[in-house]
Amino acid sequence: MAINVIDKDGDLTVEVIEYDEKAKDGSGNRPVARTQQFRVRRDILIKHSKIFAAMLGTTHWKEAQKEFIKLEEDSVASMEIWFRILHDTDLVYDVPLEEMWRLVTACDKYNLNVSMLKIWFATWYEKHGINQYYANWGLEVRHDNHLLTPRSLLYPCWIWDHAKGFMRATHFLSYNSVGHITEHNPTIHRGLRVESRVIQQLNAAKGRLRTVMHNELFRPNETLLRAHCKCKEKTLYCYEQMLYRIQVWPLERIYQKSSMTTILERLDNFSFEAEKEACASCRMNYKTIVQTAQEKVRSYFSGLCLDCMDRTKPVTGDADMDYWKHDSLRESDFMRKCRCTHTQPTWYFSFMGRTEVRDRFLRNKRAWKYSSDSD
Repeated sequence: MAINVIDKDGDLTVEVIEYDEKAKDGSGNRPVARTQQFRVRRDILIKHSKIFAAMLGTTHWKEAQKEFIKLEEDSVASMEIWFRILHDTDLVYDVPLEEMWRLVTACDKYNLNVSMLKIWFATWYEKHGINQYYANWGLEVRHDNHLLTPRSLLYPCWIWDHAKGFMRATHFLSYNSVGHITEHNPTIHRGLRVESRVIQQLNAAKGRLRTVMHNELFRPNETLLRAHCKCKEKTLYCYEQMLYRIQVWPLERIYQKSSMTTILERLDNFSFEAEKEACASCRMNYKTIVQTAQEKVRSYFSGLCLDCMDRTKPVTGDADMDYWKHDSLRESDFMRKCRCTHTQPTWYFSFMGRTEVRDRFLRNKRAWKYSSDSD
């Protein structure tokens, strides 16, 4: 077996034994998938890991004085990446997305600093053309109903604080998912996931898109229902008939089986105009109303912001202390510069603190605005 030399001055050979996660033999054991030996420096492993320090230092561990040790149930690819990170040598990026969970598993197992992979992951993200995946969605993989790539990117982008990647994935899922949004973990390491509040807020944002769309499309209905002319009934019927014909109405039912992106595209086919004989009130510009609805919904939610999430999550573990900490929320907490530019709805749904604090802040903000307008 050829040895993968991580450091030419290495004094320790580590054999990594990887088992197949997807198969079991007749006894219920997982078969060996691959093995690889690495030449590394003992002192570097000891420096960066308390587990390796205990294993390789002057202890009673059997590996302490040996020049050859075995590490079982680890990923060969992940351990190579970790060894190269620790030794500050040439890095490798040719690994699939699912390897991210194994990297974190190795971090937990050997008490390594997960943030050491932050720059590595950002480079991996660029090299694997993730942005191109989003650009090609409408052309190539539009029928990938499971959205496995953005769903799988939630945890890696979250754990390695990749603000742009996380915002892009959450924005994409909110507009392109049908039904409840969930994350995807392609490995057996089921304990590695984003906080449940993240998925809760992401689905809340997705639901809000429907509300914004409904409010905008319903504006003609409100006007026509208040009208006293003879043409109002026919105009209202024809308007809703057109929305029904292009499969947008009734929105509540349509949204259960269609993504918001699909609904926005269907609205491109809207072409209703009131009859020439109709009164001026009924001859409103319906096309402009629909286009305004499209614009508002498209620009409403930018995705979740990791910076806003981090600033607003409970940190003390004490409900009372968190209450008083967040009670000092100010306008600057929304306006404060984040790594990704976004609007207020993104801040609203990225709020990881207690909802009553957020809502009180918004009520006070609106009250201040109204009092200023009246002065």
